[in-house]
Parts: sequence; structure tokens; C-alpha cells
Amino acid sequence: MSGFSYDITDVVHLLQLRVRHKNSSSMDVNCPFCGETKGKMNVNLQKNVFRCNRCDASGGMLELYGRLHAVSSAEANRQIREALGKGEYRTDYQVVHKEEPVEIFNAELADADVIDRTYQEMLSLLTLNDKHQEDLKKRGLTKEQIKIQRYRSVPLFGIKNMVQKLLESGQTVKGVPGFYEDHDGKWTINFTSKNSGILIPIRSMEGKIQGFQIRLDQVMEGRKYIWLSSVKFQNGVSSGSPVHVIGSLDAEQIYLTEGALKGTIAHYLSGDTFICVAGVNQYRNLKPVLETLKSRHLQHLYEAYDMDKKMKVYCDGDSEKCDACQRKPATFYCPHKMQKRQILQNACRKVYEICSGLSISMSRMVWDMDSYGEWNGQIKGIDDYYYVLKNTG
Repeated sequence: MSGFSYDITDVVHLLQLRVRHKNSSSMDVNCPFCGETKGKMNVNLQKNVFRCNRCDASGGMLELYGRLHAVSSAEANRQIREALGKGEYRTDYQVVHKEEPVEIFNAELADADVIDRTYQEMLSLLTLNDKHQEDLKKRGLTKEQIKIQRYRSVPLFGIKNMVQKLLESGQTVKGVPGFYEDHDGKWTINFTSKNSGILIPIRSMEGKIQGFQIRLDQVMEGRKYIWLSSVKFQNGVSSGSPVHVIGSLDAEQIYLTEGALKGTIAHYLSGDTFICVAGVNQYRNLKPVLETLKSRHLQHLYEAYDMDKKMKVYCDGDSEKCDACQRKPATFYCPHKMQKRQILQNACRKVYEICSGLSISMSRMVWDMDSYGEWNGQIKGIDDYYYVLKNTG
């Protein structure tokens, strides 16, 4: 960075942040602001910026240091320079790998048409197993709707043969999220037993497949959904967290929710148009979608995020976080629940700010509420809400 004799890598080392993953362009570290321990904070080594995908803390390298030490950017710069000069910069930090990490170089994201063609051909080589089909039907989808959306099961064998067939058919895999080169320099895809589940196509406004989320068979580090990505592998690439859109693009009223499967189910149950982000803090790709829809007929956006945005924050002494909680005996408010609800509400405010800037009116959808205006804890998602309405109406 011009004007500095150090970069954000030095700041990460100086702060002794726990590095979970690292490649040539970025590293994932535990977030020092919200205290998560799964490496949710991404540090961009090329742009010298950071962002936590859980609490949305973000900024440059001076802000990373300054916010943690409660000092200005100028003072942060002075302290960093002094600390580095004194040799306080840790050079023995541990990346969480048993072996020394190999330098990873990522490919450039391929053109949208190339990505769509490769994914469409890949889906033609895959199937949906009976269990996954029944799971989708239980969520409210019909067999025909499942067929239209082209849901598939993550394959557990024959993966390299499938990739070879794609290459032989003339498809491009370099720059397509999920594909990468293995240790022998052969192309493969990031399908493993750990990420087995249902492949959920993420479609653009034009209907092109931009990427995939995987609804996992087994929860991984507290997550039910992950992106099909190969950013941590040689010549791999990030999914980029694209936005999923389903329904009429000319609707005057459109709904925003988290999760492509959830939004797709809600669309089929209601007939409404849904914009679906991967999570409440994944709003950065939302603005251009709203701008395009505003140029058509969009007038009003309904925020339909999960109802834990209205969760009760009373301490019930029955949370998985209780054992690690320092506020014992049980207090009136649970700090973990308060922090989670605050993160959700901050994300909602970000969407309001985007809509305000685009002169799009916006309101919040709520359901399953008690007399105090808080969530009853029964019906969480908008798809669940519409499913209950359909089956009780």
C-alpha cells in the first residue's frame, strides 16, 4: 500500500489473530470483534481490507488495529510502526494445518455464460437420490418443481470421471467455482463426503446458474448450507456469493429472504417474486439487482428474513453457549442471544439504507409473534410460514 512500509498481513501477525485458512490473495481468521472461532473474518491481502461474515465488521488495516485498541488511524499507524520496529511482530504464528501451507493461486472468475454452460452440462451428468427428493417434497415442493429447478445430489464417487466428461464435451472448468487442479495438475471439483447434500442452483435474473449452495446432509461447524467453492485450492475460484432471483422480474412488490432454497419454496407456495441472499450479511451483491428491478417495475421490497430477528433474548439457561458464558449464575438477558439479534438487526438496517438510496419503499414481514412483539419460536422461515398457511387455510 502506497505510503506504508507494512501491509495488513503484518497487522494480522501483530494482533496475533488466529489464522484458519490462507492462500495467495486472502486469509480467514477468527474475528476479534464478535469472538467467533470458525475463521469468519476474511482478510484481503491484495486490497489490505477485512470483513467478518458474521458481525459485518469491516475496514482497512488501520481500522483493524485502531478499533481493537480504541485509537485513531494516525495513532494506530504510529503504534504499528513502533511495534514492528521493536520486533514485536510475530513471525511464528500458526496456521491451522499440520503441514506447511502450499502457496495457492486462484483463477479469474469465468464469464457468466461459460459458468452457466458448464454447470448445466454438469447437472445433466448428476442425479437426485430418493432421500433428497423426499426431503424437498416435505418442504413443500412438487416433483415437477424439483425437476424444473434441477436439484441434484452431490456425488460421492466417479467425480474425476465426471470432470473428464465435461472437458471432453468442450466445457470450460477453469474459473468456474468449485473446480480446481489437484496435486497432479488434473482438474477435479470440490465434492467430498464432508459436503455431501443437495446441490441448490443459484440463478441470476436471466435464469443463468451462477453458482451452487449445498444443503448439507450433516451440519458442518454449525452450518447447514455452504457454497460450492474452490478458492482454497490451486486454480480454484470463489463463488462470489451471487444473489438468487425467482419469479416475475416485472413485479411491483418483491420479497427478500436468506437462502435460495427457502426463497424458491416460498415463491412456489405464494407466487411472489423472491430475491435470495446467502445470509443476512451477504448484501453486497444485492444493490445492482435492486437497481435493475427498480428500472423495471419494482416499487416496494418486503424484508422476509428469518424470525430470529425478533428472537427473545431472555436467559433460559438452556443454550449451547451457556457453558462458556462468563455471566453466571443465569442473568436476565443472554449476551449471546443479544449479540445475535443485534447482528441480524444491523443487517436489516443495511438493506433499508440500500433501498432508501434507490428510492424503493420497504417494510418488514413478521409472523408467529407473541403479544410483546417477539418471536414465539415456532415458525422460523418465510417458507415455513407459507407452508403452514397453505396447509391450515
